[in-house]
Amino acid sequence: MDNHKTHNDYDSEPVRYCAKCYSLKIKYEESIDSECCADCGSSDVLEAPIEEWEKKYERRYGHKFTEKNNDPKKSFIFKLPLNKLKTKVYESESCREIIKALYPRFPGGLSRADAVILFFDTLIKQNRLDELKLLLFNKYKK
Repeated sequence: MDNHKTHNDYDSEPVRYCAKCYSLKIKYEESIDSECCADCGSSDVLEAPIEEWEKKYERRYGHKFTEKNNDPKKSFIFKLPLNKLKTKVYESESCREIIKALYPRFPGGLSRADAVILFFDTLIKQNRLDELKLLLFNKYKK
């Protein structure tokens, strides 16, 4: 029997990925006796066929994993101080869509200012600022 796996054999095996940032860098962390993401630290790990993970990754980040052409963490969006990030969201024509992208059931009926304040309060409490930055990075990159 041949010990070499074919390309199709590898593709048929599911991948383990971070449910928060979709990273494939999953490691076992002894201190918590569990797996976690080496990129963001989340312990929410999912498993799926590689094709399914690739589709999810592309929907979230706007490009295929293998086509990544620049590091979003080095972009101007990631370097914005919190007050300027709030202003960018507040002044955006798609302010409500940005909020709904991260919180689909976000309460309606709030003024723009109140919505942005509540949005950022929730983002900070749930440690999701990087998700907002990635969303904005994909929206404004050229």
